[in-house]
Amino acid sequence: MRPLSLLFPILLLFFSSAHALEKVSVQLNWKHQFQFAGYYAAIEKGYFRDAGFEVELRELPDGSDPIAAVLKGEANYGVAASELALQRAQGKPLVALAVIVQNSPLVLLANRRKIPSIDALNERRIMLLPHEAELVAYLKREGVERYTPVPHSFQADDLIAGRVDAISGYSTDEPFVLRQQNFPYLAFTPKAAGINFYGDTLFTLENGVKANPDAVRAFRAAVLRGWAYAIAQPDEIAELILKRYSTRHSKAHLLFEAVELKRLMQPDLVEIGQMSAARWQQIGQTYAELGMLPAGFSLDGLVFDAEVRQLPGWLLPLLVIASLVFALMVVTAAYFARLNLRLTKEIGNRHAVEAALRGSEERYRRLAEQSKDVIWTLDLASMRFTYVSPAVQQVRGFTPDEVMQQSLEDALSPASYRHVMGVLAEHLQRLAAGDQTALSAMAEVEQPHKDGGTVYSEVVASFLLDDEGRPTTILGIARDDSGRRAAEAQLRAANERLRQQLQEIEQLQGALQEQAIRDSLTGCFNRRYLDETLERELPRARREGYPLALLILDLDYFKQINDTYGHQAGDEVLRELASHLRADIRHEDILCRYGGEEFVILMPRMPLSVAAERAERWRQAIAEIRVRFGSFELRFTSSAGVAAYPDHARMPDDLMHCADLALYSAKNEGRNRVVVYTPPAR
Repeated sequence: MRPLSLLFPILLLFFSSAHALEKVSVQLNWKHQFQFAGYYAAIEKGYFRDAGFEVELRELPDGSDPIAAVLKGEANYGVAASELALQRAQGKPLVALAVIVQNSPLVLLANRRKIPSIDALNERRIMLLPHEAELVAYLKREGVERYTPVPHSFQADDLIAGRVDAISGYSTDEPFVLRQQNFPYLAFTPKAAGINFYGDTLFTLENGVKANPDAVRAFRAAVLRGWAYAIAQPDEIAELILKRYSTRHSKAHLLFEAVELKRLMQPDLVEIGQMSAARWQQIGQTYAELGMLPAGFSLDGLVFDAEVRQLPGWLLPLLVIASLVFALMVVTAAYFARLNLRLTKEIGNRHAVEAALRGSEERYRRLAEQSKDVIWTLDLASMRFTYVSPAVQQVRGFTPDEVMQQSLEDALSPASYRHVMGVLAEHLQRLAAGDQTALSAMAEVEQPHKDGGTVYSEVVASFLLDDEGRPTTILGIARDDSGRRAAEAQLRAANERLRQQLQEIEQLQGALQEQAIRDSLTGCFNRRYLDETLERELPRARREGYPLALLILDLDYFKQINDTYGHQAGDEVLRELASHLRADIRHEDILCRYGGEEFVILMPRMPLSVAAERAERWRQAIAEIRVRFGSFELRFTSSAGVAAYPDHARMPDDLMHCADLALYSAKNEGRNRVVVYTPPAR
């Protein structure tokens, strides 16, 4: 019995190892959030396990590159965007397995009050990641090349606080934070410049594909099953993210991301994972046009063939020969029976294909008829519409039949018709020269409404080619743009009102600031301003080595004028005195009303002897002043004390004290005189 007891655990070990899951890792291109919902769903629902994989999801460290991580062998698979074309053309062995996001969410976010247009980013600070080649291409195409790139902090607060002028981000993510902060932002998208790149794409390395293509196909299929589930059940996946992966974003943030992500994936129009070699080539051509790739670049091997390969070409003739030999060995009846069975199957397959085609056509017809946008086709030879969706009646008032009876010229305003014909001629010329980027275009047009008015529409159009590659038809989507234009007009009006209010506030602030440092009666600077200026000017004189003189002037017997004629007369005397002094001082001199009838004049770069001469001249001029007050003529004299740096003092308070002592001496000696401070004998 002992050998049998040993046999059971050996068999158990054999079967368990035979069914062991292959461990693989996926390098995400950001932190855990709804952007990777399909991978979470594939793990949670067992799609990876059913395909034979145990999967680890790796968050991307700040400032890292997911492509570099996969190239270094740190992960088996990765998530990146259209920079895959750039690096494949540069010789990196990258293979794109499935495009998850058909339209790139990469945007540049800026303060719309400071950056009203993309070209305003010249000479500005822009926060970018090194591998965001799509945004670099966008800036090049828009002529924005004189900017300062700033390392990414991944914090929208840097834009809100004005530490940078623009940041890169995803339209599915950062706008939620900016809206919560009520921040006035603009999102600049590369699509506006004709750069229509893919977004998040599953990729791996070429050696892994060659070593086990079936495993790669199984992994890809599990990812697509996960994404189909995640898009259908966003609320469930948001709860899963918060429970298992990250609480960095709120549930509201995750659901915002889910809605925006679904819009960019377009799962109702495009099968999840679908990608086109022609579109990858167009992406590479955009890089080449902007000098980021050489003209003769190659993307061979970038696009993964998800379909199972057919049998080798040499095997079919061999099977035919074997069948013929076998046919000679069987009876004629059996041969015809087999042939009849094969024909029956072919007919059944054809019926299934035709039914699927009819279903697909019906599906797209319903999408076109239920869309709020106007979908149309135009025959290039006749310049007539061959199809117009029912939404046109809501937008322009005409029925689809009425529009199809119009020419292109009838469907546009004269100015818009000239513009559209110019764009059409330019794109046809570029297509004839082999420029595949000219296959699509975008424009804003003005169209007549049936009620006699006009509507504005944003039109995105693409050329449809015949079997020989010649453009025969234009497929277009027109969206009513009137609401956006009205909102922009209201915004401009609000901005103008705000600008006027800010200008009024600035003027009021200037007036208040002026009032804070001016004497309201004489218009001279006040005592507070003098104290601040003296604290600043005396150290400057000491630092630069020049003299500084200070004069204190006081009206003699001013109280008698107030007592005899009243304070209004005294005020008129002070205003007249201030006017005379202001007219006779230098530009750099500071005239202050220090208090009551006292005035101080601060004179930078003036020697003591010159200051004394000027003080005497002012004293004589003041004695000549006559102030008319009613029927009286008022006369007055003044006394002054003069002190200077470095002759008498080196500190502001000491200098004022010396001048005050000199003024005191002038009053004691009989008034109407100037006294220069004399230090006491030691």
